[in-house]
Amino acid sequence: MRAKVLVVDDEFLIRMSLESGLSDLGYHVRTAESIREGTELAETFRPDVVLLDNRLGQELGLDHIEDFKKVDEDIQIIMITAYGSVSQAVEAMKRGACHYIQKPFDLEEVDLIIRRNLDQLKRRRSLELMRQRPRQIVGESQAIQRICRNVDILAQNDNVDLLICGETGTGKGVVVNAIHDSSPRRDTPLVKINCGAIPETLLESELFGYEKGAFTGANKAKKGLMELADGGTVFLDEIGELPLSMQAKLLTFLEDRRFKRVGGLRDIEVNVRIIAATNRDLEEEVEKGTFREDLFYRLNVMQIRIPPLRERREDIPVLARFYLEHFNRKFNKHLKDIDPAFLQEMEGYYWKGNVRELRNVMERCVLFSRGELLTGEETGLEPRREERKGDSGLSYPMKDLKQGSIDLKKEVDAFERTYIDRAMELAGGNSSRAAQLLGCTRFTLKRRLEQGNEGAKENNVQK
Repeated sequence: MRAKVLVVDDEFLIRMSLESGLSDLGYHVRTAESIREGTELAETFRPDVVLLDNRLGQELGLDHIEDFKKVDEDIQIIMITAYGSVSQAVEAMKRGACHYIQKPFDLEEVDLIIRRNLDQLKRRRSLELMRQRPRQIVGESQAIQRICRNVDILAQNDNVDLLICGETGTGKGVVVNAIHDSSPRRDTPLVKINCGAIPETLLESELFGYEKGAFTGANKAKKGLMELADGGTVFLDEIGELPLSMQAKLLTFLEDRRFKRVGGLRDIEVNVRIIAATNRDLEEEVEKGTFREDLFYRLNVMQIRIPPLRERREDIPVLARFYLEHFNRKFNKHLKDIDPAFLQEMEGYYWKGNVRELRNVMERCVLFSRGELLTGEETGLEPRREERKGDSGLSYPMKDLKQGSIDLKKEVDAFERTYIDRAMELAGGNSSRAAQLLGCTRFTLKRRLEQGNEGAKENNVQK
């Protein structure tokens, strides 16, 4: 999205010059010749930046900074001042302006000041969001406690690269946030790159940038994500999706943190920490030849494995109550706790989508909940095939047809009854909740139960 710039100046030539020049640089520009016109335009145009002349006829621009800030507190006010009024520009900065430009000015200087202030704004917003999210990794299992201890160590040793492994939804991004937020790099950018979401043809230019004229359409030089993250942390998510051609370039970069922009001749050096994450078995990918062995060992200096939720079921109640509080605040609900039967149901669920799936279930349940106890009537949880393994109690033995014929109806009815009994057990005898687990209506479940009872009576009579 193009940044919006509002120019407020009573000199026609300055307004036209800035509008033309900044538009050519890619900004969306509007102009006004008075304070009144400028503030009215700001209400509808919603600029990111206001270039405000300090002298507009009989009015001083610094006296109206607050008027623009009322529209949006984050509007970046850059004062335009003559040489003789620098002191007034300084006063304007005390009142909320972020910078000032002296007349006569250079367009490149204006562009640099605008970009610098917008970058600072983005960084500040990013930091505010990071401070709002929970810094702790939620869980009480031994695995999570071990991860927390490793996070504390790795956060302080911020020059060590790191590989995080785990299934989709286990919380790899949360671990990355925790490490970055607790490290000496906490006030620097955390740049996240999804290696599987960027087309292969664009990956190199996205990571390392390009020079003007490097390819068709490269009308000006552009910094890559590695360069923008200088001083901070780069999170390479889904590193297993990185094409082999880019794996070689990444390996070269990791050796000395130097690279060349696409079409460039000059080496650029950056100070970044690399954290990579994957849901694949990279050792297996190495054996297949789809992932470079040397890159794997270069990234695997330190590894954190996040186990799936089904391997740490003791964390499920902790996470559920954590998200209960979170969504209570989000939806202005007043739920006090979770129904024990629903909690038991969650503890027995497979959670293929891991923490992300649990979060989504809790959000849905809290949103549609009534009363003070979360019953889980809106979960939509369905038994998964994987749940039938082991001691889930849902497997039904098949009879060998070679040993003789069977009564198919009786076998199907018995299989159905096994599921119904299990659902009623999980639902604590609540037929409505059991019907939801089985994906049918309460009426259908009642009819099936009645049919089952009638069948049992008939069998007893025959005996």
